[in-house]
Amino acid sequence: MNNSSKKAYFPLIFSPFASQLGSAIYVLGLNWLLVRATGNTKLLGLIEGLGGLAFLLGDFLVGLLVDQYNRKKVLIWTDTISTLMCLSGSFYVNNEQPQICLLIIITFVLNLMLALNYPAAKAITPEVVIKIYLQKFNAISNTFFNLANMAAPLVGGALLTIKNIDFSEFLLINALSYIVALCMNFLIPYKKVQDEKNNAKESIVTSTLIGFKYVKNHSNLLMYMLAMGIFNFCYAGFLLAAPYIAHHFFQGNSTNYSLFLTVSAVGGLLGGVWLTFQKRKIKPERIYREQLFYGIMLVFCGIFFSLAAWILIALIYGIFQARFFGSITTFIQDETDIKFLGRIFGLIFLFFDGIQPLGDFIFGFFVSSWQRWTYVILGICLAIFFSILLYSNRNSKRTIN
Repeated sequence: MNNSSKKAYFPLIFSPFASQLGSAIYVLGLNWLLVRATGNTKLLGLIEGLGGLAFLLGDFLVGLLVDQYNRKKVLIWTDTISTLMCLSGSFYVNNEQPQICLLIIITFVLNLMLALNYPAAKAITPEVVIKIYLQKFNAISNTFFNLANMAAPLVGGALLTIKNIDFSEFLLINALSYIVALCMNFLIPYKKVQDEKNNAKESIVTSTLIGFKYVKNHSNLLMYMLAMGIFNFCYAGFLLAAPYIAHHFFQGNSTNYSLFLTVSAVGGLLGGVWLTFQKRKIKPERIYREQLFYGIMLVFCGIFFSLAAWILIALIYGIFQARFFGSITTFIQDETDIKFLGRIFGLIFLFFDGIQPLGDFIFGFFVSSWQRWTYVILGICLAIFFSILLYSNRNSKRTIN
């Protein structure tokens, strides 16, 4: 590994770690306080659903910004705007009766910046990390990302035990995390290489159409896009069900909710370590099988529901989601030419994020009715969709052969 790659490791790993730690703490507080105040997930689903629409806007802008402008500057500016949004929000939010419109605006802006920041980080990675180290780097990066998720419930749980903690503190903590991420991004050893043959700037529509055409000619990318969309749809239900189950099934104790999220994050850490030390290069069908297995486990645990089954849901989810995201990012980077990475990540996340509001609205309104059976429904969805992907993957290989 060359010196430039070594220098890139630290900031590219710890920048998302810092911002995710603050964001996870804020979301944990937002979820718990709103569910406790209203007794259901409808308002939470509305806020996250509308805020999720920002991802769609961001995904349209990704190709325009990430492929045509300096990717390092995109990272810096998105973290700067996120910092300012959190700081200003902390001054204007009413801690006694938080304004729903303000919470939607804050969530919208933060999600928009994340929609630009995440693809920019993934697009810049192959330029500063040698290709043969990509799977290992993505595994390490995802492991630290899950480490932030593991630390967040511990910190958030401690904050929730403080009687006077409010939305202002959660926003200030998030702002601090973005400042740390901003400092990390300045350390990335990156200089944009100008493409003399193609200096013409593309419009948002043109950039998106080019991405569509590229994906159309690469069937594997289409499968990865579908896999991420399926996962995110189910993930929306997973997130919304957790605080409801903790509140209504386990004495409304925030400790149980923190425990669930902590175990999930520990699972993510284990999954990341497993992927990091896996010597053989992982293949897509392996990832599809793991999601199929998790779907079956969700059905089983939902039927025979208990606190132990609920914690098992969190653990297995953490392990396989870490392996899913740590691997599929590498699949996309390997399949895509560097100069198209921004547009492809933008298009794939357009589908990925476009599913999230649908999941938020559906599960936000029905978790209260489905209750623990939400996990059975989620498991059936995962089992059906990933079985189809496995079948399609086998057929495509037979066609090639």
